[in-house]
Amino acid sequence: MPAFTRALAEHLHDHYGYTSAVRLRRLGLTDRQREALIDEGVLEPFLRGVYRARSAPDSLEGRCLGICLADDRAVITGRAAGRLWGVRRMGASPVIEVRAPHFVNTLSHPDIILRRCNVLDPVDVVERPDGIRVVSPPRLAFDLAHPLSDIDLESVIEQIIDREWCTAQMLHDTARRLHHPARPGSARFVRVLNRRPMWMKPADSHLEVMLFDALRRAGLQGMERQVRIELPGGWAIHADIAVPAWKWAIPIDHVTWHGGRIDAQRDKENDRQAGMIGWQVSRVTDDDIELRLAQVTRELMSIAGRLARRAA
Repeated sequence: MPAFTRALAEHLHDHYGYTSAVRLRRLGLTDRQREALIDEGVLEPFLRGVYRARSAPDSLEGRCLGICLADDRAVITGRAAGRLWGVRRMGASPVIEVRAPHFVNTLSHPDIILRRCNVLDPVDVVERPDGIRVVSPPRLAFDLAHPLSDIDLESVIEQIIDREWCTAQMLHDTARRLHHPARPGSARFVRVLNRRPMWMKPADSHLEVMLFDALRRAGLQGMERQVRIELPGGWAIHADIAVPAWKWAIPIDHVTWHGGRIDAQRDKENDRQAGMIGWQVSRVTDDDIELRLAQVTRELMSIAGRLARRAA
């Protein structure tokens, strides 16, 4: 019987090129046949009892599955978990952080960082259909508080809430369950959460988070996100940032959504319609935020000062 069977080929194809000694035995391969595949260069060892097909492309999913195959207590966390979830601000580091109990010693690899812990409740773990175990979105946000800056953590929290992976209340519940005053990441998680009103709608993008944060640090009060404005023409728009008390809207023109002629014409019509009911619209662009944030913040605060004097 040949060692490399059609069943093995399909198995490797369906599992990112990774398998284990246990799964190979279930496919009918003997230990001698497995060793022959290694000697022939078809398989290569990855972790203890886990193997990778040399012909398979390297992938984050494959390496994460290999880790989960090596130890059924391992759970992917950190930036690697963020990339698996599709979270922004994660970068592209090959390092994979893994949550595991203190006594686990099966995951020795240059690209693996063990985050040993005593508390990893069932609510903290999600098992994907492909067999990868990853921390839940609330636990992910908590774990990311250590490596991320305040602004990047805020952006991640906004995205998680925006995608309805969890609620703001669930994040606060996670903070109460896991907070430790001696850990900087834990303190950052609580600090970032506490400055976000529970009722506030989530930001759509990192650029919105950046501008909101800059205006907040500049002292602007009364800001809300994704404010719905009913226009006289019979439709509604949502201002990315607004101060409803002054009827002041600050839309952010993303190139992806506002780059064409039709989009520009629609935006101008919306601005005229908003003006008809007393709203002032101050548009900013991606480049304004990415390249000229300090200048744009000063300009907007100057407008805010004028609006405040008018309202007084």
